[in-house]
Amino acid sequence: MSKRTVALISLAGLCLTLSTLAAQSPPYPSSPVIKTITWHPETIKSAAPGSDLWPVTWGPDGHIYTSWGDGGGFGGSNSDGRVSMGFARIEGPPEKYVAININGGKNCRHPASFPHRGKTGGIVFVDGVLYARLNLQDGVWPNVNHSLIWSDDSAASWKQSSWKWPKGKGNFKPNTFLQFGRDYAGARDDCVYFYGRNETAWAQGTHSYMGRVHRAKLKTRETYEFFAGLDANGAPFWSIDVNDRKPHFTDPAGTEGVQVVYNAAVKRYLLTVHRGSQGTLGIFDAPEPWGPWATVAYYDNWLDLKGTGAKREMLFVNIPTKWISADGKTFWVIFTGGRDCFNLIKAKLSLE
Repeated sequence: MSKRTVALISLAGLCLTLSTLAAQSPPYPSSPVIKTITWHPETIKSAAPGSDLWPVTWGPDGHIYTSWGDGGGFGGSNSDGRVSMGFARIEGPPEKYVAININGGKNCRHPASFPHRGKTGGIVFVDGVLYARLNLQDGVWPNVNHSLIWSDDSAASWKQSSWKWPKGKGNFKPNTFLQFGRDYAGARDDCVYFYGRNETAWAQGTHSYMGRVHRAKLKTRETYEFFAGLDANGAPFWSIDVNDRKPHFTDPAGTEGVQVVYNAAVKRYLLTVHRGSQGTLGIFDAPEPWGPWATVAYYDNWLDLKGTGAKREMLFVNIPTKWISADGKTFWVIFTGGRDCFNLIKAKLSLE
């Protein structure tokens, strides 16, 4: 890129459509609905150095709730206020948000429930209760048990299930929840949908799996069902036997950190995923939570804006449904950079 080109980009406000940086071999055909996604690197904001992960959900009080790992959260650092896992509330619009550490972290409202052990990649508010997947960190990753935790007081305190998703090579580990609207408003039915992976070494898994559970029965393991493929008419099979599970999404290059949100205005489910290496990112959309998936964008070096000084590497990408515009075309993304912190960027969709 020439100096003149960089200058022109700068004068244009650093509003770049990064499809030119996309890899050439995505696992699914192009989206029939979303034409392009444009990122606005001039909107990037960073906070909470040393803290990573940042799954999000929209609470009944109208605020966004999030969790971080291995840091002090907002206002803290990698050492100042450091906890294994903390929870925070984000108030206001993305341009001028206010973040408060609720459980753990620097100047927190309540003492850490998980000061030394515990991580989560997925949280969800459903009918006033905040749920989270808990990596117990009771072994060497990925050989760890998982359980479910929940809070009846908006992350101030937590309870834990007596049952676990057992560790063991090839065992299923649910990681994230499908996100709908405020307190799970606008859900397609009475079920809460979740996504996960098999226990494999980092970046060795190529499939994502999913399941569902009635919104009133998340605490009861026996009520969980798993996606077991499609019938001749494209309708999903569901099985209570986890061994019947079939992948809903596959990328031979790697499948890590799957997050799915529903864009109600566009009537499409948006899936974000990376392939294990920093900077890789795939964005896909579908008419149903299980697919069929189509490619919106597929990057080898997302936000590697050579010459602009705005380089950010991606680890996990989360889209708060609260911050999706009424027409569904503008939204904000929270992501963990390679330097472990809270990052925020605006994106826009153009439709076919």
